[in-house]
Amino acid sequence: MTDSLRDRLYRTEAIVLGRLNFAEADRILVVFTPQRGKVDVIAKGARKATSRLGPHLDYFARIRLDLARGRELDVVTGVETIETFPRMRADLDAYGHASYCVELVRALTQPREEHREVYDLLARSLTLLDQGVDPWVVTRHFELALLHALGYRPELFRCVHCERDIAPELNTFSPRLGGLLCPRCRVEDPSSLPLSINAQKYLRTMERSGLAAVARLRPAASERIEIQQATSHYLRHIAERDFHSLRVLGALQDTRAPIA
Repeated sequence: MTDSLRDRLYRTEAIVLGRLNFAEADRILVVFTPQRGKVDVIAKGARKATSRLGPHLDYFARIRLDLARGRELDVVTGVETIETFPRMRADLDAYGHASYCVELVRALTQPREEHREVYDLLARSLTLLDQGVDPWVVTRHFELALLHALGYRPELFRCVHCERDIAPELNTFSPRLGGLLCPRCRVEDPSSLPLSINAQKYLRTMERSGLAAVARLRPAASERIEIQQATSHYLRHIAERDFHSLRVLGALQDTRAPIA
């Protein structure tokens, strides 16, 4: 029994994660939705100058889509813009961090798996970046919150090997083992990354109390580097791949003053 047209139609919010030109005038989009997770859809004729769809389908845009279920790709039949984040697009640092957050969602989620928490996290983070909140802080919070939402929360309070409470001393972070190692257990992963006491405190404060609690903190440049290396190395270990946007962002940062 074939589905009726009404059964095939549905509406959803979405954030555009990626775009690919297809055929002469179409565009395939990777979008992330609250109920259906990551979905590939096709916007037919979106690249035509007269298209009603094209202007709404920018990278990062938060939109409301009307879709018809298709055999391979769902088809965009209508679109309405919710947010486009124009200020962020004029700020290379904010734009680079947003690209990284979007790439993480693409790499770490499976197609058509519902992740409402991840959708809300990404939408909030893009809004904060657009509002001019420190991109480094927003992104570090995004990384930890995404790891937690997807079941990969790093262990920051106990040694991942001996399970003793972490003492206030120079400990190391093991991406392979998923958390902190005390000095006695560092031999379990000689490649683990040293984390100063302040860097550990920052990560634990973010884990316990969220973005608002760490927004008032001012970690030193060296501590920022430690924290960023720990989270990004862990995410690369989980994804089993490098992130292109992170390399681009690093190249941009290398041409300017050190992270402050």
